[in-house]
Amino acid sequence: MFSKLAADDLDLRDLFNASANAYVIFTRDLIIAGCNDAYLKAVGRDSREEIIGRHLFEAFPADPASDEYRILTASFNRVLETNQPDHVALVPYDTSRPGEPPALRYWSATHTPLRNKAGELAYILQHTQDVTELQQLRERDARANMVESGVLARAQAVQTASDKLFGEIALLRELFEQAPGFIAVLTGPTHVFQLANDAYRRLVGRDTLVGLSLAEALPEVVGQGFTDILDEVWRTGTPYSGQDVPVFLRGSGMAEPRLRHVDFVYQPIRDAQGEMTGIFVQGHDVTERWRAQRDLERQTELLRLAQEGGGFGTYDWDFQRRTVRGSRLFHDLLRLPETMEDVPIVEVLNRIHPEDATRLIGLAADSAAGADVEMPHELRLLVDGQITWIGARGTVVRDAQGRPERVLGAVQDLTQRKQIEERLDMVARESAHRVKNILTIIQIITENTLRRAPSIEAARESLGDRIAALNKAQIRILAGPGDSRLGAIVRDTFTVTYQLDDRIVITADGDAELAPRTGLGLALALHELITNALKYGALSTPDGKVHIAWTLTPCPEGEGARVRLDWREEGGPPVEVGPGKGFGSMLIRNSLAHDPMGRADWTAAPDGVRCQFVFSAKAIVGEDEDEDDDGDRQAQQS
Repeated sequence: MFSKLAADDLDLRDLFNASANAYVIFTRDLIIAGCNDAYLKAVGRDSREEIIGRHLFEAFPADPASDEYRILTASFNRVLETNQPDHVALVPYDTSRPGEPPALRYWSATHTPLRNKAGELAYILQHTQDVTELQQLRERDARANMVESGVLARAQAVQTASDKLFGEIALLRELFEQAPGFIAVLTGPTHVFQLANDAYRRLVGRDTLVGLSLAEALPEVVGQGFTDILDEVWRTGTPYSGQDVPVFLRGSGMAEPRLRHVDFVYQPIRDAQGEMTGIFVQGHDVTERWRAQRDLERQTELLRLAQEGGGFGTYDWDFQRRTVRGSRLFHDLLRLPETMEDVPIVEVLNRIHPEDATRLIGLAADSAAGADVEMPHELRLLVDGQITWIGARGTVVRDAQGRPERVLGAVQDLTQRKQIEERLDMVARESAHRVKNILTIIQIITENTLRRAPSIEAARESLGDRIAALNKAQIRILAGPGDSRLGAIVRDTFTVTYQLDDRIVITADGDAELAPRTGLGLALALHELITNALKYGALSTPDGKVHIAWTLTPCPEGEGARVRLDWREEGGPPVEVGPGKGFGSMLIRNSLAHDPMGRADWTAAPDGVRCQFVFSAKAIVGEDEDEDDDGDRQAQQS
């Protein structure tokens, strides 16, 4: 406004001092930087040196707990925070000098921000007016000065309400900006931003949002369904909430959008008449939680695949609750219901062999007493009358006081390994037994050949033929019968008897085709019987005999036949009555265990060994016995 005045026509400082209104200038720190003559007169000061350079409350002391201190401080703070003028309608203040009698006066003031060339607030200009006379008139004659009194009272009430309202607004603004979740207010059908807090701006990567519609401010989200949801909320007035919703956002300076996951609520805003005016947006960025959950799910799935691939199940045995929580494979191994998440420990112990369950309970008791224990490696399970094996390992976890709290561990199915170990043990024992039998037979063959041979050359030739015959029989037994006919199996078994044909009586009722495993089992059992007969039984004496007879009966259930083969010895040494308990007798009894109708009953009767075999086969009809059988036996005897 002074641009039309010549520079030397008017001094602005003179104009400032010449004003009849009282003015004082404060720095941002409320240091008095300058004042005019009217201000000095109003506050009762003779010179500027008394107040210039001093803090407001140093130049004019006030109790920090007083109303005047609170009102003035609040007004100055509002100017600093909003960069806008602020008004104080009425404030009592004593401006007397130190040492002078107190003189309480009433003031009305306006605080105006003064900006520098950069537009920044540099000073605060206070225009103050002494309204003490009005206040005194009100106190002297309230009725006569109703108007003035009402004005002052209303002014004071307005000031108090203004201070309270501004404080609440400031608090809400602070809470709004510092809220950990993102907040925004959208108005109108195009969803224009009216407010957006710092968390929202950080989420979307943009500072300028207010005054822009959603499509203008965040164009990348338009095609992701959020605009459609906002339109629906605006149209229906129904709130909407989303959980763990993916959103691609392209912040300022970003070449590619980034993926975030958010939980959010769209809440309708209505006016006093119930009309829609906007939508309140509130939510949280849950990207890190989503990533952690995703990683946990991946690790859990990898662990599950590793456990199932390795045949391992895991468990958590809680001592306090007396329950066990296990993986799916743990439930499968112990035949536990899948629907039972926390299984009572008694349910688990009921599935463990009583001896192992007692041992397990003892270890738990030792752990409770403070001992360092390790869960057993192998446990027998007893479910539905069947025994299976599991390998169990566990680590005792203790609380801060050293008391056992739980056992964390893993289990593995050992049943197949145990079966293999038992089978290998059986094979080893069977092999040792068979080697012993072969050596016994060779010894018997050698002694009889040398005793009966007319010459060494004849003994050598005969011994070679008989050992070759024994080798043929052993090959059939070890490799399985090539010819699975019953008659061929019996003939091959008696190859080792050489000159004893007249003491072996075979009575055959037809012939039958045997399954390979049945044929091998029968060959092993007959070989065991012939070995024992040569060594201890009927064929170990000059007059003993062995009778072998079999019959075929068609199966009523369908194709196939039921074979009954009887072995009976007579004329041998006395036999102790009672069931055999050696490995040989066990091998005979188990030779046909795989056959559903298979049975092998071995008894040591006083007059000789008895054995009856029952098994399934396929009858052979319309084929004659090999006519060269007798010739083969005669050749073996020569």
